[in-house]
Amino acid sequence: MRAVDRALGRPFCFVLSLLRRLLPEPRAVDPASVRKVLFVKLSEMGAVVLATPAFAEVRRVFPNAEPWLLCFDENAGIAEVAGGLPTERVIRVPTGGLLETLSSLLGAVRRMRSERFDVVVDLEYLTRVGAILTYLAGAPVRSGFHRFAAEGLYCGDLYTHRLTFNPYLHIAQSMVMLVRAAGRSADEVPLPKEAPPTFDELSFPRFEPTEHDVEHVQSWLSMEGEVPEGAELILVNPNSSDLLPLRRWPMERFVEVIRILRTRRPEAWIVVTGALAEAELGTRIFAALDAGPDGSTRCVNMIGATSLTDLLTLFTLSSVLVSADSGPPHFAALTDLRGVTLFGPETPALYGPVNDRNRAITLGLSCSPCIHAWNSRVSSCNDNVCMTGITAERVAEAALAQIEA
Repeated sequence: MRAVDRALGRPFCFVLSLLRRLLPEPRAVDPASVRKVLFVKLSEMGAVVLATPAFAEVRRVFPNAEPWLLCFDENAGIAEVAGGLPTERVIRVPTGGLLETLSSLLGAVRRMRSERFDVVVDLEYLTRVGAILTYLAGAPVRSGFHRFAAEGLYCGDLYTHRLTFNPYLHIAQSMVMLVRAAGRSADEVPLPKEAPPTFDELSFPRFEPTEHDVEHVQSWLSMEGEVPEGAELILVNPNSSDLLPLRRWPMERFVEVIRILRTRRPEAWIVVTGALAEAELGTRIFAALDAGPDGSTRCVNMIGATSLTDLLTLFTLSSVLVSADSGPPHFAALTDLRGVTLFGPETPALYGPVNDRNRAITLGLSCSPCIHAWNSRVSSCNDNVCMTGITAERVAEAALAQIEA
């Protein structure tokens, strides 16, 4: 996607911006008349969770509208669970090779135009793909981040309602402001000139598992992992995805954290979670663990073995989640699970889970954050000391403190 964006994105944005100036388009829409609002958020499941207050804001700004979402296929599940969006209101974009992905995007454009959206809100942070898709949807109102006179990715001039990307606002707050701006007059530059919502005003849904969900997860733990019924569960998620590899914490540190937690919580069981793509990482972690005196490692490998519902149910049964910066700490915000999340090339001030049950660990180096909207989240860093400098002892102590809390 980035390769295509570099080769074609800039000229495409330029041509579409010229086309926009030549074609007349409405500048005002009565919020009460809006029936369909589309959000464009292609990647990152955690960001979809952070967008849920923006989904809820639609009902306040456009009282007669229903929210929709355009996303990559792998993010549709969390959109339905966290965002409360029914399947028919999630436009999925299957991904694969270059031609398959481009074909899927063209199909998404046809679907968007056939749905005749009144408002499109681009939740991407200064990306050409997001800007292009937002424009091609054909809605009279299009809200998104514009670089104005600042440095950043050139995305043309494709929005009717333009906002400055504010690096001092948490992204969940910024997403809400994109919705509010869409309901205002486009004559204000930049939009909107009002205070953002406080963290207390951001509403996130709650996940409540059914009895069947709980029985299914407990049965799996008992039969496959030999976990005694009622045992304390500590979750470790080594996943940081291939999208931003600088967020990875060394595998050896996760192994060390597990060893410390097993020693300090002798009755607890460690459950390692993650996507199927991390199966090899899970295998290496378990190969490095020694069995205890009873012959058991007191660890269960559930990487790639859970559905989204299973994972959220597991969260409701566990004491704490230790994780690199990725989607699961945001999923945990839908439950009462406490967490310890490691941040390095990004900052929890902008991208951390929005709840008081998570403890973010970051070294606060002068070069961090080096991944942000202004550089298209591409860093020149060749040594992520911001992650490798975080010790296993510090993370384990934070997890133990969260358990006691």
